[in-house]
Amino acid sequence: MAIYSYRSTAYWSETDAAGIVHFSNYFRYCERAEEEFFRKLLGGFPGILNRYGVIVPRVKASCDYHHPIYPHDDFRVDIVDIEIGNRSLKYRFEVFNESRAVKAADCEIVVAIVDPSVMKSIEIPSQLRELLKSVGARERGRG
Repeated sequence: MAIYSYRSTAYWSETDAAGIVHFSNYFRYCERAEEEFFRKLLGGFPGILNRYGVIVPRVKASCDYHHPIYPHDDFRVDIVDIEIGNRSLKYRFEVFNESRAVKAADCEIVVAIVDPSVMKSIEIPSQLRELLKSVGARERGRG
């Protein structure tokens, strides 16, 4: 079961010369799902900064691609796991091409929890950790 689902439609401007959604846009789709997830919880990324004094820059990203998304296909991005580390979050996403009823990709993105005043990673604030756990995130090493 997904922690959060985001739905949208692919646009022609997101495609490559082959007429399929360019691989880099899958990361944008995942980031939109993450941003919408935090918008519901805290009013978006500014809410994380305002409430907890941290920013969440990406430090690692990967995707395994299974099936293309074409222009005007409807797609869904599910956040299926959020793993809470000491100073980072690891998201696992599943991207589905709903127009063609196939899984399009499996993606992971790791974000650091950073104090923007010194641009260094810090421990996840306990209140943020508890908020994430309350919506389905899990501590690293726990299933």
